[in-house]
Amino acid sequence: MKSRPAQIIVADDDKTVRTVIVQALSRQGYQVGAATTIAGLWDMTTSGRGDVLITDVGFPDGDALELLPRLQEKRPDLTIIVMSARANLLTAIKTRQSGVFDYLPKPFELKQLIDVVARAVTAEPPSLALQKPALSLPKQLPIALVGKSPAMQMSFKLLTRLSGQNMPVLIKADIGSGKQTIAKTLHEMGPHAQDSFEAINLSQLEEARHEEALFGLSGLLTRRSSGMVFINHIELLSAHAQMQLARFIENSDQAALSLPKNQLRIVAGTAINLQALVEQGLFREDLFFELSVAVLTVPPLRDRAEDIPQIAHLLCARYTEELGAKKTLDEEAVIALQGYQWPGNIRELELILKRLFLSAPQASLSAAIIAQEIGRTSKAEPVSQPEGESNLTDMFSQHIERYFAATGDASPVPGLHGRILAEIEKPLIIETLYHTAGNQIKAAHILGLNRNTLRKKIKELNIPSKRDVYRKRGQEGR
Repeated sequence: MKSRPAQIIVADDDKTVRTVIVQALSRQGYQVGAATTIAGLWDMTTSGRGDVLITDVGFPDGDALELLPRLQEKRPDLTIIVMSARANLLTAIKTRQSGVFDYLPKPFELKQLIDVVARAVTAEPPSLALQKPALSLPKQLPIALVGKSPAMQMSFKLLTRLSGQNMPVLIKADIGSGKQTIAKTLHEMGPHAQDSFEAINLSQLEEARHEEALFGLSGLLTRRSSGMVFINHIELLSAHAQMQLARFIENSDQAALSLPKNQLRIVAGTAINLQALVEQGLFREDLFFELSVAVLTVPPLRDRAEDIPQIAHLLCARYTEELGAKKTLDEEAVIALQGYQWPGNIRELELILKRLFLSAPQASLSAAIIAQEIGRTSKAEPVSQPEGESNLTDMFSQHIERYFAATGDASPVPGLHGRILAEIEKPLIIETLYHTAGNQIKAAHILGLNRNTLRKKIKELNIPSKRDVYRKRGQEGR
């Protein structure tokens, strides 16, 4: 225990950010100093000041990440927290490579920072702590892992943490989000990237062949003891193969205790709620728990419209290089892309832009061109709202049509009926509660359910029951 308050150094060239953090930490009883440049940061820390350093990445006189190795040689006792507004997967990887205690993508809540600092001041000095596994930079940053939205930043942090482990991972992402690419990136970042990566898509394989493909004489899990095997559409795995896979993972975990060289890692991918399938008896509970030790959720494109400009411009640069046709997106075209719901996610965006690169004569892609291509692809307006109950069938048909289009060669997907029913129930109830401002009696009447049945479903599906939750959005809408 320190006899004095912990000393914190805050390094950021943004005066507003710096002042807010300094004041917040001072109120917590810490001694807080501030630096505005790389040179100032270096002088303060190498002179012996500070137990914890909180630093931004970009400064007018340099990059803090490049300084960290030298700084840690001088101050092996210094605990470092990195914050960055230009956060991406590569930044997250570099911070972990540098032995950083924690990484906070901007913007963040002050409470989050205070909690991290509280852990940092009581943690073992970095020189005495266990070294974190080294991470490799992926060969190429995949489009599926591009974005500055808060949701993607959390995904980056979790991805870097999981990369140094060998536990199973469940990747939860909508169709078209690039689950296999994400799994491969997870493999390439890990300490066993030199071992092979293999993938199997169960939607493209008859159920009767699942066991043979995984556990047969030449099965993916039989003939290897290292690397990574990615099983996409894990929800389609046959019942007997589910049992075998659960036992395989359990036995591998036990073997790892005495055989640390067994480095075969299993990663599964799904676009649906496996918990709902477990509750319906359609998926083994033990396998679900084995796979759910670590869940990497990648948000759909529709929930992170702020990432679309960056993704779209990167795709344009890629297709310019690959196809030899330089095209750009004007500002209104980007806005048009942001206004679309993207049921096919990243894959749909890639296909639309690639077609325009191949077919559009214009060098500058306008909003009108984008809207025309989206309309031709979806056979619906980018953002359409049903005007009455009679349109529900047409609206649902359009979404199903786009769903099958997005799956490509993987369609049709077995078990779709049960999965859709499981997926649609929760948002149906939630939106009905919003419509009734949280009045469960009215909601039950609209849904055609008994009030007690509705209450039971609200509890089972973990739906908020307080009326204030649903009144808030209505007030905001007004």
